[in-house]
Amino acid sequence: MNPRRVGPAEPQPSDRGLSPVVGKTLELGVGVLFVALLTATFFGGVAPDYRASVGTELGDRTLVAAAERTEAAVPPDDAVRIDRRAGLRLPETIHGDPYRVVAGQVDGVPVLTLRHPDERIGGRLRLSLPDRTVVSGAATSASPSWIRVVGSEERGIRVTLGDGATAAGER
Repeated sequence: MNPRRVGPAEPQPSDRGLSPVVGKTLELGVGVLFVALLTATFFGGVAPDYRASVGTELGDRTLVAAAERTEAAVPPDDAVRIDRRAGLRLPETIHGDPYRVVAGQVDGVPVLTLRHPDERIGGRLRLSLPDRTVVSGAATSASPSWIRVVGSEERGIRVTLGDGATAAGER
């Protein structure tokens, strides 16, 4: 026993080689913890909120594009006879899910409605079409879609939305 020794034992020369390894291990642990916290923050809060807002925006744009394409397919009031079929391109999914664009009448006004499994995505848009125009049908995003416009002076104009699964004359 050494009488001069009062405190803890002095570090041995062989212990000094361990200090850099311990320091680097702690640095690596702090780095991994930082990356884990950032990942949890983005995928737990920031990314889903951003993805939902992008889905809502894409739904609005899709509905507007479908309405513009439908209105462009219909001739002006002075057309006497028409039988036209136009393609309707829709994104396959919005927010990862397929959806439908449904044409119909609300209080006698022609409208397009976007129906999506997520309640936050969707909407209804009034169409600007000539008088005596009736709209019906639905287009799904999962298959090629089309717009058929049939009209005569006696019966008015009928606009039908459909998809690849239904022939143009069946609706």
